[in-house]
Amino acid sequence: MAKLIETQIQQGVATLTFNRPNALNALNTSMAVELALQLENATKRADVHVIVMTGAGRAFMAGGDVHAMRDALDERPAERKRQIGRLVLHAQLCVRTIVRSRKPIMACVNGVAAGFGLSLAAACDVVIAAEHATFASAYSRIGTSPDGGSTFTLPQALGKRRAAQWLYFGEQYSAAEALQMGLVNWVVPASELAIATQNRVSQLMALSSNAFGETKVLLSGAEKRSLDEQLIAEQRSFLACTEHDEFHEGVDAFVNRRSPIFRAR
Repeated sequence: MAKLIETQIQQGVATLTFNRPNALNALNTSMAVELALQLENATKRADVHVIVMTGAGRAFMAGGDVHAMRDALDERPAERKRQIGRLVLHAQLCVRTIVRSRKPIMACVNGVAAGFGLSLAAACDVVIAAEHATFASAYSRIGTSPDGGSTFTLPQALGKRRAAQWLYFGEQYSAAEALQMGLVNWVVPASELAIATQNRVSQLMALSSNAFGETKVLLSGAEKRSLDEQLIAEQRSFLACTEHDEFHEGVDAFVNRRSPIFRAR
């Protein structure tokens, strides 16, 4: 039986592929449980420096499995809430892991990203998308409010007004529109998506993992702090970095006009 999440770890990169292509990789509870587990494992592994998420077939992830939700309608309200609540709980675990991880996490959007698929992409550090990829909130279409942290991450990426537009109306946006609005970092032809992703991963792999982790923590907490508090946080982080071997390597490489090597190849 095929795995719901195919995980490949190679040369420091963990690639997690959503593997329900016939269902456009719609998230059911079993898949959410497995994704949460694989994300946690990849984050904890010392030999993994970059994490990439993508989808099998023609979709990234077309949201939650609405057919499973339809089956839950036949249950009593308490049981329905229990079943759907378990799905939401593990979906939230995925987002928490992505946001709190000190490792760079990239969404490689190969097709439709709707509902929780949009939430996952928005939670990642960087997003690369094929030209034909589309993005939509879709929650309002099934009579529910958003989940997966999208009410937190979309305003950060798009601004409050535009995030409200996405979440209220559930309209579909092209990759080019998502790029223009700030959700996506790069858009490439579908035929070039794999190599473009690899090129960007190679750039991430060349970074100081310690510096990246410190920067991610600073960015994630910036909106909660005043300017003075953020400056203090930056100072603490900068000085902590100076105690790390990667700072020594970076400074020495700069002075000697060579490329730094932050980890063994």
